[in-house]
Amino acid sequence: MLITDLEFIARQAAEKADDYEAFRYYIELDERSDEALDELVEQIATPIIAAIDCTTCANCCRHLDVYLTEADAQRLSSGTFIPYSTLLHQYIDREHAAQVEEWGMFQQKPCVFLKDTLCSIYEYRPESCRIYPMFTPDFRWTLEDTFGGIGLCPIIYNVIEQLKIQLGW
Repeated sequence: MLITDLEFIARQAAEKADDYEAFRYYIELDERSDEALDELVEQIATPIIAAIDCTTCANCCRHLDVYLTEADAQRLSSGTFIPYSTLLHQYIDREHAAQVEEWGMFQQKPCVFLKDTLCSIYEYRPESCRIYPMFTPDFRWTLEDTFGGIGLCPIIYNVIEQLKIQLGW
């Protein structure tokens, strides 16, 4: 049974923070090849992603930084008819994004383009939104971001909980 209650997920993530950190370390040291681990994670994640409707949640849109590439900004500008210069000045923070070696990020949380639980720019959304949550390829490479989202995203929470079971944790 999948868990989608955001309050429960946040509470569990906080209460089990040490356990999750230990499990993350366990995954880093696990002797499986990266390919075998990716295959296992995909087997677990695919049905979970299919079963959870992100449009009923949008927790990521309310709490996470949304990073953009210049191509994202161009696509967003042309698709929404918001002039590129307006996007840069009113919506995108280049200075703070540069501190984490990103081109840009939305200035506001929750995302200014979030309407209730739906993305008002869905067709033109940034690549970081398109791929979230991303587990593979290279699951070990995404561990920091993945484990950082356990308390926010029902998909991540359920994938990690199932992975713990599969790995005998």
